[in-house]
Amino acid sequence: MKIRNKLMLSMGVLIVFILLFLLGVTHVQFYISRDIVYLQDKKPFDSLKSEFEQFYIHHGDSWDNVGSARFESAAAFAEIALSAGGKILYQQGELSADELRSDGYLVPLNVGDQRIGRLYVMNDRQFKIYGFKTMWYGMLPNIGLASLLFTGVAALLTIFLLSWRLTSPIRKIIGGIESIKKGDAAPIFPEHRKDEFGAISRSLREMNESLADAERTRKQLMSDVAHELKTPLMIIQGELELAHETGASLSAAKQASIHDEVLRLSRLVHEVLDLSRLEAGMTELHPRTENLVALVEDLTSKTKFMVEDKQIDLSLHAEEEVISVSVEKGRILQALYNILTNAVYYTPPGGQISLRVETVRLPDREGSYARIRIEDSGAGISEEDLPHIFDRFYRADHSRARPSGGTGLGLAIARQNILAHRGWINVQSTVGTGTVFSVYLPL
Repeated sequence: MKIRNKLMLSMGVLIVFILLFLLGVTHVQFYISRDIVYLQDKKPFDSLKSEFEQFYIHHGDSWDNVGSARFESAAAFAEIALSAGGKILYQQGELSADELRSDGYLVPLNVGDQRIGRLYVMNDRQFKIYGFKTMWYGMLPNIGLASLLFTGVAALLTIFLLSWRLTSPIRKIIGGIESIKKGDAAPIFPEHRKDEFGAISRSLREMNESLADAERTRKQLMSDVAHELKTPLMIIQGELELAHETGASLSAAKQASIHDEVLRLSRLVHEVLDLSRLEAGMTELHPRTENLVALVEDLTSKTKFMVEDKQIDLSLHAEEEVISVSVEKGRILQALYNILTNAVYYTPPGGQISLRVETVRLPDREGSYARIRIEDSGAGISEEDLPHIFDRFYRADHSRARPSGGTGLGLAIARQNILAHRGWINVQSTVGTGTVFSVYLPL
């Protein structure tokens, strides 16, 4: 059912409910007013009650000839009816017995504990109230019909205007969604509104932008992977085609070159798969308690040949001999190795790299953390490159043909490994001075 139809149906139900409510209020108000009159002037009611009870007693506990009797207090009442034994024995006034039973004020008659009859009475004020009620009930159908007609026309116009205004942003939102389905990168939503429709529109726009970013990232990833695969594949293909065309056997140097390219391809594929699993949360960790100082010492020994080859001064300082962390050793070593080898690559010959392992307490976080600082005296990272250094295939030197054969995935894998251990990485860098990577792990 459309919103316009729902509004019209709701308005119609509301109108009927209001009319029924007015009818109920009028009905209740009559009885309240009737009883208030009794409470304000009880004496005539008590006198009339006493006279009828005395008549019953004086006539031998009988209502014989009560219909022709005269009662002094009856002059104060416009309507009187005596009911006993299911019959009307005495009546004064214009109303029928049924009308008095329904709307008259009930005065019970008793002798001792015995109920001898019931009086239904109306004094002049009560009779006027009854007359107003009767007149109102007589007019109510016409008033209700006129009100229903007038209100219905007004409601239809109001509903049409309201429904048009209410459904206008919905139509715009639907139009924006249809634009997204057709591939429009900039759909139009009513974001200027201050209500829920504006909030929905902003959420849809942000969702569309997120999806567009994800799609751009996917396409960029495909392009980067293809680019990285192309170079080694072309080298391997060229060497093999040349050997096939000439019929000459591959020399040891050519075989070594092809082997290096195959290793490069294998490393790229494994790193892409590894990063994809980490980002998707599909890598299951098996943490154990490890001495982080010992792990960093193991790391420096594995990279010793790299720093000696470039004559880089590599130093390690640890505050304590043992700093215990719960980690998967292979994953943490992989993360730290990627960061350290990145520092070695960007540090010129004769430069310095220092590693520092310590425990720290941070003001914005609970508990203590282990911190590994890897500081180099390399070229540094520019401000425009710094936010992207953990992106896949991003290289701050914008060179895709590294002599070292790097894939541009090392820092991305390092960050995901650290995040998987509930840690994080901070980077500070100054162009021409160097870079500091700070890795935090919960103790």
